[in-house]
Amino acid sequence: MAEALPVHEDQVREDRLSAAQRKELLRSPSHTFEGIKEVGTFYWDERRDGELYHRYCAGTVVPSPGKDLVLTAAHCFDNQDQHMKQVFVPKHSKDHPAPYGLFPIKVGQIYADPRYLRRGGDHDNTDLDFALLKTEPRSDGKKLQDVVGAIPIGYNAGFDHPKTRVIGYPWLDNGDPHYHPKQDPLDCTSPMKKFTTGDEGGWKGGTFSQIDCDGYVSGTSGGPFIIGGDDPKVVGVTGGWQTGGHSADTSYSSYFDNDLKRIYDAAVAGRQPTPIVLPAASTWKHAKDIASGYFALNGPVSEDHMDMFVLWSDGELTIYRGAGKGLNYFDKEIRVQGPNKLWADHAVQVVAGDFTGDNGSDLMVRWSDGELTLYPSVDERGFHGEKQLMPPNDTWKHAEALTAGRYGGNKWQDDLVVRWSDGELTVYQNTGTSLGKEIKVVNPNKLWEHAVEIGSGDYTGNDTWDLVVRWSDGEVTCYDDFTGTGDSWGEHRWKAPNNLWEHAMLVTGGDFSDNPWPDDTLVRWSDGELSLYTEGNASGIGAEHQLVAP
Repeated sequence: MAEALPVHEDQVREDRLSAAQRKELLRSPSHTFEGIKEVGTFYWDERRDGELYHRYCAGTVVPSPGKDLVLTAAHCFDNQDQHMKQVFVPKHSKDHPAPYGLFPIKVGQIYADPRYLRRGGDHDNTDLDFALLKTEPRSDGKKLQDVVGAIPIGYNAGFDHPKTRVIGYPWLDNGDPHYHPKQDPLDCTSPMKKFTTGDEGGWKGGTFSQIDCDGYVSGTSGGPFIIGGDDPKVVGVTGGWQTGGHSADTSYSSYFDNDLKRIYDAAVAGRQPTPIVLPAASTWKHAKDIASGYFALNGPVSEDHMDMFVLWSDGELTIYRGAGKGLNYFDKEIRVQGPNKLWADHAVQVVAGDFTGDNGSDLMVRWSDGELTLYPSVDERGFHGEKQLMPPNDTWKHAEALTAGRYGGNKWQDDLVVRWSDGELTVYQNTGTSLGKEIKVVNPNKLWEHAVEIGSGDYTGNDTWDLVVRWSDGEVTCYDDFTGTGDSWGEHRWKAPNNLWEHAMLVTGGDFSDNPWPDDTLVRWSDGELSLYTEGNASGIGAEHQLVAP
């Protein structure tokens, strides 16, 4: 330990200190103490002359069923660290370097949000700067938590805590190029408060917990923010917003919310957290339209699920690959094209279907000038040709809502349903590279002018699909076995008129869950929340799963 050196990830804040500042901090005994047993530091288990080499960051033992978890900051690690031998040393101090022994970190048992660990993730997701490590028993077989105890995690505890204790293990070299790691930890109690910042210098801003304590330089990363006195809880770790602080006297923590709970649950289960690819609600407010189809060529599950195609308000086109419940329903983001003015200003609606009969999905686009365009076999490689179904015209400017399903023509999802601005409802049966047979289902009328969203799916389990309608008063109706002819198709009220469903801005049916039917429904709400309702039937829309919180 006497010859240990700090690791690269742990030197960012230290670079901001002059030699004089380092000396001054070393002469500040009021900050130092011998530590507490639940908090310690890490070493690489690389030995030189029998001593551990390379010390970095701090961590806190937190309760877990396996009695083996340590909470720290994600920026203390990179993907290579999963394969390195490391140890956790509780209550390390100058006079007692390892009073409770050494607890090896299990190889491959570092748990952090995949969004943070990917390239550039520390800049793009600085509000996710937390991690959990799983330890092995020490040499006598005793587990970490049994030896030193644990401090519970405080989730969603708020920001205003007048007496918050911060502990950290600094790198202070006293101007000497040789690092001396046998140093006492820092201890400080100060008010915690809320800090919000915008983007700056390539770092994404956000809201963080802030504490002002002198001398918390490199090495203190991962140290706990503790509240509660006799009933302590750890509500933060030094990390986030420029890896823990832009000065030695100000420290930040990413806020402990459900994102950390998800990482904790994964660590307890011994599995890496499922990647989250869907953007935040603030982004989903800009989803102009959503279509469901089979766009990704190679999905992650044997029973293929539909993918979500999104037209954004800036003209960007994105595919989210369907993956089933075990992978949060969508596991990969594929950009078909970047933001552009043509699609931003003139693409009004998109609808997916198998119009070319090749079992893949084609994209139909209605443009602001009334043009209707078909893009065959769209996939992650982009577009593969373009076919004009209708030239610019005044009639199709009045196509208010479109969906495609299997509505009695053949086995393909190639029947286009259109609700016009005057309340007329039309089916174009067997549409391919030209519009199919036109069937007028409902004559122009005031009632259907209030059908603000229409969607397609097979909710009642027959070969003919069902039409879903969201009305302007929030009512949601399922018309089963919708053929466009006669009056045999039944009507089922899924939701009575209500204020909540007035805010369901986009409603799209498809196959996203583990059964093989397109009986699931995506809903994008006005506040940006994204919901998936699975396994709907004649009685209701199905079970709700929140994909993106508001």
